[in-house]
Amino acid sequence: MLGIIRQSNRFLHFSFHFDRSIWFLYLLIVFTVFVSACSTTQKSSGSKSSATKERGVNERELTEEQTINLRYLYVEGLKQKYLGNHEKAIELFSQCIRIDGKNHAAMYEIGIIQQEQKNFTDAIFFAKSASEIDKENLWYKLFLAELYMNTGEYSEAEKIFKNLHEDDPDNLEMAYKYASILLYNGKLQETIDIYDKIEKTIGVNPELVTDKERIYLRLGKTDKAAAELDKLIKKYPTELRYYSMLVELYQVNEMPEKAYAVIEQMQEIDPESPYVYLALAEYYRSQNQKENSFEQLKLAFGSIELDSDVKIKIISSYLPLVQENPEMLEQAITLSRILSETHPGESISQAIYGDFLMISADYSMAKTQYLKSIDIDNDNFTVWQQLFISYTQLSDFEEMLLHTTSAMELYPEQAVVYLFHGIALAQTGDHNKAVKVLLAGSKIVVENDAQLFQFYSNLGDSYNELKDFIESDKYFDKALEINPDDPFILNNYSYYLSLRGEKLEQAEKMSRRSNELQPGQASFLDTYAWILYRLERYEEAKEWLGKALASGGDASAAIFEHMGDVMYQLGEVENAVENWMKAKELGGEVSEFIDQKIRDKKLYE
Repeated sequence: MLGIIRQSNRFLHFSFHFDRSIWFLYLLIVFTVFVSACSTTQKSSGSKSSATKERGVNERELTEEQTINLRYLYVEGLKQKYLGNHEKAIELFSQCIRIDGKNHAAMYEIGIIQQEQKNFTDAIFFAKSASEIDKENLWYKLFLAELYMNTGEYSEAEKIFKNLHEDDPDNLEMAYKYASILLYNGKLQETIDIYDKIEKTIGVNPELVTDKERIYLRLGKTDKAAAELDKLIKKYPTELRYYSMLVELYQVNEMPEKAYAVIEQMQEIDPESPYVYLALAEYYRSQNQKENSFEQLKLAFGSIELDSDVKIKIISSYLPLVQENPEMLEQAITLSRILSETHPGESISQAIYGDFLMISADYSMAKTQYLKSIDIDNDNFTVWQQLFISYTQLSDFEEMLLHTTSAMELYPEQAVVYLFHGIALAQTGDHNKAVKVLLAGSKIVVENDAQLFQFYSNLGDSYNELKDFIESDKYFDKALEINPDDPFILNNYSYYLSLRGEKLEQAEKMSRRSNELQPGQASFLDTYAWILYRLERYEEAKEWLGKALASGGDASAAIFEHMGDVMYQLGEVENAVENWMKAKELGGEVSEFIDQKIRDKKLYE
């Protein structure tokens, strides 16, 4: 993020769209131009005018009737073009050309329409024809150059800009355009030559100098690149960011001694400048002095003189590192905390701190930061999403319900808000409202199967809670059509079927697949065992319940109760009672019959 290369692009792109309020003024102007363009075709006394010869206009002089008709067709063509009737406009402009074969204005207009319709070959033909007829028209030449750029014919575009520059060498705009196309075509030294000429006219200019510096670096001429930055430093001796650029140049090119010498100059000017801290941080990093480097970074981040955008660019460079390196995550959290404290009124600064807290799984603190960010500016949808994710991680669905309600008003077109709102409703027990919200949200999902999958799976859960098993099964099936190998849907769906004692063969296949996808999950193993139980395959059920207990299920009351039920079916009543008693001791999810089972030593279902 620290070494972003800025591109200089000075090509003009012309737009020919006008507001209705100035349309008639425009018509008056182009009509005047058109009359001027056509005047050489009218009958005159004596020999043809010199203008007629220069323009190369149709040698056949037009009658007064043809001239009037030509003017009408041209203005009507402009009108149809303005109204968006492009085919009609082309037809009218073509009639102009049939009357006057040298009518460059009509050719130009057809070229513009063809460009808008992406018919670049035809556009180039008409633009080139217009430019050859009216060789002095700057707009025609620029339009043709733009078309060449659109079609990748950069050498042709270069020829046009070269001629324009040579015709008017004092025109800075044309000089910049010519330099830009030279740079685009990889003619680096020629670009610098043009920039040098511009510099003689305008003097040392920061943008021009930095452009030259980058070109010299591409040419491998580090000394000349450094000399360009020296120009800026001499002109702006107290502007430390130019010193920083020179330090970075030396650092990148492995010249630490020169880099440190520049840093010493910076310290003489302002030893407490954040740019000095950043330069020292980079220098120490290159010398593998990690602790010193980080200390300088903290000082830089703590300075209100350093713009938050610079800090954000730096901290963004940590993102690819923090997932695998705990030390980098710790640094990122520290720097983002300082960022949030130094810029307390900036929404993005609070959100960035929240993001790194989320990565570190500190969901409670992350939630606090996202709330701060939204209080400052509630118009960042990404922050809202992060807030909802933090709520789900904290299982704080009451708070999540409040904020998703607010978000529904702000973002009624965002399907994901309906998803989180529906989840919050379901988790707080309002499955009827959850179904309505989830159904509404699923209808506005646009080409996002992953999102649809979430809607369908949550609809399956809520319909199951409402005992609407037909709809529940329908939405679980729809979810599995999108992702047939989601282990959690396979497990939940198969477990619901086992509780109902329905589609047990299908449930057995789904549960077996979930265990293949997520081996060693106690709850998945328990589901499969319970399906085997419902299929009266008790020995196999006992075996799978043993696997569940060995995989961390020994803290689950439900698994011990299931084991007790299996033991009873196998005739091991004492073992059954022992497992039921363990289930009761653990508490949690046990059946309403647990006390009767223990008291009567008998299975109740």
